[in-house]
Amino acid sequence: MLRICLLMILLGTATGCGANPEAKPLPATVPVSGVVTLNGQPLSAATVIFIPQGQTKGTECQGMTDESGGYRLTQQHGGEGAPPGDYKVVINRLLRGDGTPLPPEGAGAGGIAVETLPRQYSDITATKLTAVVSQAGGEFKFDLQGKK
Repeated sequence: MLRICLLMILLGTATGCGANPEAKPLPATVPVSGVVTLNGQPLSAATVIFIPQGQTKGTECQGMTDESGGYRLTQQHGGEGAPPGDYKVVINRLLRGDGTPLPPEGAGAGGIAVETLPRQYSDITATKLTAVVSQAGGEFKFDLQGKK
């Protein structure tokens, strides 16, 4: 999880906060959605992150799973969906110490958040999850195995 946070900070500082008149616009996106299950059961309150690989243009795209495990991606700083291309996929599910999902604003000052998914899904350096988004978009189901 620390690696994910450091990656997010690094990406944020690399892209900057102000508008750059020379910056190229983000690539067009196509609809991307899907379902995440854990041991065959819908997984709610999980963040699904598609990270562009190889020649794929654009930035990270992410979505949050609902009670049915469903998610829809949004391109970070961009439109709904994701640009066509190849992606590494990371799925995180952070819960408070009492087992309840984090609110949208995070754990807050002094709050504790615990990653509940195995490292093979939640760690950018360990995940083997991938997706290839076609020109038409698509639906991607991820059936994770492990402790709930």
